[in-house]
Amino acid sequence: MTRPAPISAARLLDLQQAGADLFRSRHAQANPAGALFGGQVLAQGLTAAARTAPAWMPHSLHGYFLRAGDAGRPIDYAVERLRDGRRFAARAVRASQDGRIIFHLHCSFHDPEEGEAHQQPPPAGLPAPETLVSLDAYVAAHAHRLPPETVASYTAPFPLELRLVAPETYFFAPSGDRSRAFWVRMPSAAGSDDRDQAALLAFLADYWLAGIAVGPGRLSTNRQELTINSLDHAMWFHRPARADEWLLYHCDTPSGGDGRGLARGLLYDRQGRLVASTSQEALFRSMT
Repeated sequence: MTRPAPISAARLLDLQQAGADLFRSRHAQANPAGALFGGQVLAQGLTAAARTAPAWMPHSLHGYFLRAGDAGRPIDYAVERLRDGRRFAARAVRASQDGRIIFHLHCSFHDPEEGEAHQQPPPAGLPAPETLVSLDAYVAAHAHRLPPETVASYTAPFPLELRLVAPETYFFAPSGDRSRAFWVRMPSAAGSDDRDQAALLAFLADYWLAGIAVGPGRLSTNRQELTINSLDHAMWFHRPARADEWLLYHCDTPSGGDGRGLARGLLYDRQGRLVASTSQEALFRSMT
């Protein structure tokens, strides 16, 4: 299968008005398995909702992936205006292809207010992204040590740049630690406004999150042994951030069982500010 070229930030958020509170996307980004990347419907659903809401920033979203999307077909986003209050606006969004719902999103926008501020600090002592090699370059350099499907997955073009803090440990010497950290950014997001940056942050946050719940020593790219399907995704936006600048993503998994695993993530900017929190449950099926 030939994978489409990486989608740019501008194309990703280029939704056409198709009716009253109805928007259509004709641009798609495939995931490594060739299906529609879940981060796309997160970003586009949030963008569709924002088109109908006051000019406030989103503070949270909760989405359910109901069916696998087809990266070769348009997606329609129907927005329902649930509430417009003095400081909050809530929206529901249904994403569908050929009349079949593939994703459902609830999101909320907030007019900022004065309040107490606090945050969990980022992990200490992690190297800066400039000192690390990119994921695709690392995998290409170690292709002789990795399964062919892993090499194909991580060297294929993708709109995100990722630098893993401990690639040798992740790929070749799993320690049993059910957490990982990496730097990530979307270079094409440069120049986007604040609300578009929030949508692009949702796109970015869906990448490499669920796989942490697989467990040490199992590569999520080996689809002959394991399939992963995201079930839902929740995200809270704490502070404005830029998706085109390096963000530290620290992920862990507090629980797994009954074929499902829960992944959590904290996103920090270069100044150590916690800009977003995420969580996602995924279905894991062994093929062996």
